[in-house]
Amino acid sequence: MAKLALLIGVSEYGADITSLLAAIKDVEAMQRVLLNPEMGGFAETDVTALKNPDRQEVEDAIYRLFANRQKEDLLLFYFSGHGIKDENGKLYLSNCNTRKENGRLVKPSALAASVLNENMNESKSERQVVILDCCFSGAIARDMIPRDDSTVNLQEELGGKGRAILTSSTSTQFAFEQEGLELSVYTRYLVEGIEKGAADKDGDGRISVDELHEYASIKVKQEAPAMTPKIYPVEEGHKIYLAKAPKGDPKLIYRKLVQELAKEGSGEIHELDRITLEVKQESLQLTLEDTTSIEAEVLKPYQEYKRKLQKYEEAFYKAIESDSNLSEKTRTKLKRLQELLVLRDEDIKPIEDRIRKREDLTTLGDKDKDTVKREDIINFLQYIVASVIGVIGVGIGVGITVFYLDRTGDESKVPPIVDSCAKETYSLNDRISLGEEILLKQDTNPDKEAGVKAFLEGNCQLVVDKLNSYRKANSTDPEALIYLNNAKARQKGDRLKIAVSVPIGTNPNVAKEILRGVAQAQDEVNSSGGINGKALEVAIANDDNDPSEAVQLATRFGKDANILAVVGHNSSNASLSAAPVYQKDGLVMISPTSYAQNLDSVGNYIFRTAPSVKSIADSVSNYAIKIAGKTNFLICVDYQGIDNRSFNNEFVKAIKSAGGQINSTECDISARDFNPSVVISQAVSSGANALVLGLYIDKIKQGLAVAQSNQGQLTVFGSPTLFTNETLKEGRGINGLIISAPWYPAAFPNNIFLQKAQKLWGATVNWRTATAYDATLAIIAGLQRTNRRDELQKVLHSPSFSVDGATGKIQFLPSGDRINNDIFLVKVQQIPGTDKYEFVLIKP
Repeated sequence: MAKLALLIGVSEYGADITSLLAAIKDVEAMQRVLLNPEMGGFAETDVTALKNPDRQEVEDAIYRLFANRQKEDLLLFYFSGHGIKDENGKLYLSNCNTRKENGRLVKPSALAASVLNENMNESKSERQVVILDCCFSGAIARDMIPRDDSTVNLQEELGGKGRAILTSSTSTQFAFEQEGLELSVYTRYLVEGIEKGAADKDGDGRISVDELHEYASIKVKQEAPAMTPKIYPVEEGHKIYLAKAPKGDPKLIYRKLVQELAKEGSGEIHELDRITLEVKQESLQLTLEDTTSIEAEVLKPYQEYKRKLQKYEEAFYKAIESDSNLSEKTRTKLKRLQELLVLRDEDIKPIEDRIRKREDLTTLGDKDKDTVKREDIINFLQYIVASVIGVIGVGIGVGITVFYLDRTGDESKVPPIVDSCAKETYSLNDRISLGEEILLKQDTNPDKEAGVKAFLEGNCQLVVDKLNSYRKANSTDPEALIYLNNAKARQKGDRLKIAVSVPIGTNPNVAKEILRGVAQAQDEVNSSGGINGKALEVAIANDDNDPSEAVQLATRFGKDANILAVVGHNSSNASLSAAPVYQKDGLVMISPTSYAQNLDSVGNYIFRTAPSVKSIADSVSNYAIKIAGKTNFLICVDYQGIDNRSFNNEFVKAIKSAGGQINSTECDISARDFNPSVVISQAVSSGANALVLGLYIDKIKQGLAVAQSNQGQLTVFGSPTLFTNETLKEGRGINGLIISAPWYPAAFPNNIFLQKAQKLWGATVNWRTATAYDATLAIIAGLQRTNRRDELQKVLHSPSFSVDGATGKIQFLPSGDRINNDIFLVKVQQIPGTDKYEFVLIKP
């Protein structure tokens, strides 16, 4: 029995046909997995790869693939390129000379699919597999290149005995390649299914054609739902086995569990499931690097799909605001966006229905008076009053007497509407909430759900009741406390509004740490009478630490004149991207966690309560060299993080200034071929005795994998980013790790902030909570002097401005940095008599 494959990729074409950059890479990827003895197991001499061949080369190669074969031979034909139809709807496969004239295919320049069919039919092989990653008409997606259009019956043209035909899309859709990615969407997941063994659904150690297609199809539809890959098996064609998969492989077992949990959570990993994964990781003895890579691969299609939905929702909301009837011109624009995002009608319908439902009340005035119901008028007037109240920033209890004109012309008095506060003005399911939706979706129960529903409906007393009940059993949830105080602020009436932006979607634990600081400051000021008698209201935003999302949120905050300042963002990538927007709109931004060196150069509206990179580098370097006696430093940095590049530069300066030297071994955690064990081995052999980790917040797992690989060879020093519970869970592998931090409980034993935090949250908080508290406290103190945006930044810059915070006195330099921001060093140590670890303050 022979196994032979013909792989064709065409990226270059003649006149009027778009190039396809991914096609050649598709062939190379397929060739790689087929030739791997642990995967496809094809012999090198039995795999033919043609890149940008001409028509005759294609036809000759097809003939050689199928001619003179035996019944049991496995024959695989793979094509990546343009599939083009003629005027009769017949399919043609393109080559490098294929061209069009006046939009019509020049037939002699392409190969009719019937040629492929004839060769297949004449072959004695009864195990034939055809994979066509080419276009069959459909929508054009943004940043994607359409592969042409056709309306063909593949079963009629290519069907046969013992045959399976796999296509990247149906006969009414386009196949796409994604700009910026090496492989086309469909091929990418075919390769992943084989390479990772993930397509072996039944775990028998073999990957059949139908298993491979099912895996790729699910992935494609998660990322680009408008594409619908199809399989056409003929007479047992689905049972053809293409590749091997490792049986009992720990990585594959872990991947399947992640896939199952991700499917259950619609692309989200619940906190309880996170514990399950941690237990599974330990039992399978997988490294953090392994599990992080697996999870990223599994969740990526879900994340991309959700990002597309959010983009469409934002656009639709803007469209209906400016054109409530959605004119033909507006609808055309929306349709174009839908196609660019590769979304189906059923994907966008719930979004449109949800937003329309909210907007429908505004059209009540256009109804026929004879058909207007009494409750419609009441609801409409409630909406109008609530909206007016929301715009002027006053949330007061309102009693309204409404006169209803019935069909006879009589005036009927309607009972007063009793409502405790104004309804919310942000749209549902966007990235911002004052209380109308749950952003921390892993923290909820029926009371919290009822509370946010009441907030949306404008019943603030019910919000207070439900969230008070919820917090009795869930005291650590900061989102609930912020919403509770927002409802009370609306009941009170006059209020001031600020916003906080955190990475809820990508790092909910860090998001909650920051939100706790904001919530505590809000709760304290509102409980003591507010800001000059006005309660503080806080809008929560989710930026996912994504620079583009941060910019969009900053733009929305800048346009909302009621927002007077913003606490955020978490990562330097997000902060640096959003800062110019805040500067342009004259809106104060105070970052509690970004320590990029160049944040202070953006403008006079940008501040931070986090330490600068320089202060971190100086403190760590002085301790490492002058006290710990380290002299030769390996610096490992995620160069994709802006603050990490600053981190590297400042540490190089600080280490050299303190008398140390930098090891020459390159250590870029974000590099594709990064191998921590190899890097550390090279560094040790060249004299390194210390390791400094600079990490982007979303790359903590990769950094901890480096620390684990170190196995005690080098003394490890880390940035404040590593100060997380996730770090402590790594146990022995990070024992002895020394981390810098701008705040630590033992350093402030009598600080009132710590006492109140423990009482409020029922648990110890960390430095992010402290610096977020200080950022909010600084804004509150500034608002006590002025509630104008342009004046607030002047107050904060004033030499006379100061307020006592969690980390000491809060004052700002002209650059926006903190004055006298102390840095503390903590060490990871095992708790005596247990298998758990804790951070312990290193005495200065």
